[in-house]
Amino acid sequence: MVQLTGLKPCTAAALLLCLAGCAQPQSGAIQQPPGTPSLTAIPLTSLPGWADDNIAAALTTFVRSCKTIQVMPADQTLGGSNNPYAQQTAGQAGLWQNACNGAQAVPPNDDAAARAYFTAYFTAYQIGDNALITGYFEPQYPGSKNLKPGFTVPLYAKPADPALASLSRADIDHGALTRKTPVTAYLADPVDAFMLQIQGSGRILLQNGTILRVGFDGQNGQPYVPIGHILVQAGDIPADQVSYQTISAWLKANPVQATAIMEENPRYVFLRPLGPLPDDQGAPGALGVPVTAGRSLAVDKADIPLGTPVFVSTTDPISGNPLDRLTIAQDTGGGIHGASAADLFFGSGPDAEATAGRMQQQGKLFILLPRPTPTS
Repeated sequence: MVQLTGLKPCTAAALLLCLAGCAQPQSGAIQQPPGTPSLTAIPLTSLPGWADDNIAAALTTFVRSCKTIQVMPADQTLGGSNNPYAQQTAGQAGLWQNACNGAQAVPPNDDAAARAYFTAYFTAYQIGDNALITGYFEPQYPGSKNLKPGFTVPLYAKPADPALASLSRADIDHGALTRKTPVTAYLADPVDAFMLQIQGSGRILLQNGTILRVGFDGQNGQPYVPIGHILVQAGDIPADQVSYQTISAWLKANPVQATAIMEENPRYVFLRPLGPLPDDQGAPGALGVPVTAGRSLAVDKADIPLGTPVFVSTTDPISGNPLDRLTIAQDTGGGIHGASAADLFFGSGPDAEATAGRMQQQGKLFILLPRPTPTS
């Protein structure tokens, strides 16, 4: 076993480069039981766009995950129940010890050393065939911490009473939680509240000019129903034009029908205040790590364990240019099921909204699973 912890940065970088040069990547398909994701090993250098990506930026995000994973009990599950090989190699916190120790020895912002590190410590596997890559972001809406004229739509925190926490969206819309659980904030528009819940976190612009960051506080356990499908089936939005923007616009333009449409998705997401966070970081995801724009991915953790590096190969929905980058599985989402779907976090602001809101792209996913010891 190669121990990199404690080496001077230049020594660690040089050793990683040597390891990368000596590495013999596995190839071919991994035998998996029927009904589980297919895995085909390929060299990292064969990943589309690998040579052009900022791998050092991905490593910074990975190190943030490591700081959380390394304080977990060794047998803490991270996922992979539907993916036996991934579960065996990456499904518990203790399985990441070697990779995390090595990551922390890589000099920050050294792209060559970061590439060498991933090549030495990981094997890449294409998971499944084609995947649908969507996007999410942190929307910002005006709001208030207190009920007042103009701000009457509550964003509830999770009730302590399990019976209240399992109520449907329709129940909650009709006042079932009124004065029975804390309200995190009030918005002006029920459509904005609905869309904020879909994103799972957001920023509330208070009237004094400050920003209240809010994030996921649990959900009611009801099934998630994407209302975009409902609007397409009704002929209200063309199938090739479904986006955050078009759904929101239709709901606001049709207030009489909007409530009933939104209530066809019975899942309700509870939101809590997050306190101070760096402006360039998102809310903590399912791993407990603040998500990073362009580098954090929401997955179905039954197929891809949390903490796993995932190389995404797809296209930008606006420019049509390739969007190929190394991300880290740090979050989950109600609409993400199986190994053929993933949700890329784009940050906050108009550009993030424009891209994430339209992101419905075909692509491929490649998971990087840690080797038991670095290859030399």
